Amino acid sequence: MKRHQAMSNNRNPSPLPPKWLVNAIQAFRTILFALYKRLFPGRVVLYEQFQYLYLLPALYVATEFNIAESLRSGKKSVDELARELNVSAEALFRVMRALAGHGIFRESGEKCFSNTRLSKPLMDGNESLRNMFRHHLSPLNWKIAGDLLETVKTGVDACNRIYGKSIYDYLSDHPDSSKIFDKSMSDLSSMGLAPILQSYSFSGLRSLADIGGGDGFMLANILAVNSTLQGILFDRQAALMKVEETFRRYNVSDRIDLVEGDFLQSVPGDIDGYLLKNILHNWDDQHAILILSNIRKAMPDHGKVIIIEMIVPGTNRPSMSKLIDIQMLASMPGGKERTRKEFEMILHEAGLTLTRVCTTIAPITILEAHRIV
Repeated sequence: MKRHQAMSNNRNPSPLPPKWLVNAIQAFRTILFALYKRLFPGRVVLYEQFQYLYLLPALYVATEFNIAESLRSGKKSVDELARELNVSAEALFRVMRALAGHGIFRESGEKCFSNTRLSKPLMDGNESLRNMFRHHLSPLNWKIAGDLLETVKTGVDACNRIYGKSIYDYLSDHPDSSKIFDKSMSDLSSMGLAPILQSYSFSGLRSLADIGGGDGFMLANILAVNSTLQGILFDRQAALMKVEETFRRYNVSDRIDLVEGDFLQSVPGDIDGYLLKNILHNWDDQHAILILSNIRKAMPDHGKVIIIEMIVPGTNRPSMSKLIDIQMLASMPGGKERTRKEFEMILHEAGLTLTRVCTTIAPITILEAHRIV
């Protein structure tokens, strides 16, 4: 275990709209899109959706070249951008024009571009999504997604079939890709942080263990708004080597213990709360039950398990979780997004019972479970 000295935290996340307003807008949006699909010919709707295939590679180009950051100071011509990036001006213009047509950048004047509210999240900074797009739209993931047909035929994830190893082993062997992946996970954690803290209070806990907590971003932020809470970051040694700066930044180093281990073997004991954020969806039911069983063995009678994941909704309802589930199918052996009933099943098999479900304004849900009495 390690302890570190503290520093101040200067991050100021964007304020969130109230949950009722977000839900109302989402419902209105769903109704409008359902009306559009019903009134227009099916092949027209389908063909329009298919065109987004070409938007994503263009977005990858913009993030890889860090174009939004280049435009931070203001409008630039495509010729100026092309000289900075040492690329073809004509090709870059066509990519930028396509993105601007979807509100990502703004075209004005003679082949000049500037940032918009949709391109600003691609700039470097606290709330950037640039590295998330760099990872998810990288050649690695395009190749994995492009082999979905064989995944469905064989039932074997494309990463193992193409590269002969899991995606995490692949990243370990490719340090540059691994750095982008780590940053992309921090990007996503940052985006989900405020909705989680808005919807769930950790104030009743004395101690909280983040199981498989990676760089410690989530745990550090939870402790930053809960001044009496003690934290335990539990992960493999390689992950724990990256956390020192995170804890110093959030002024919580003196309240976090680092514990090295493997949650498939055991977890620290006698802790009030065990946090599992986007852990279980990486595993099949057998391994998920094993992870939860190890927590149940270690937790005190009053302890609770706090699971942060997406929940797949009922029949025909649109949901990001159903698309992320395809990503899990293609890239993770046994990984999947789960319905509420599926969560209840794996919890029950591990000797736990679902006692609380908290929705958020983001497409993530917080599930709370206790021992079966």
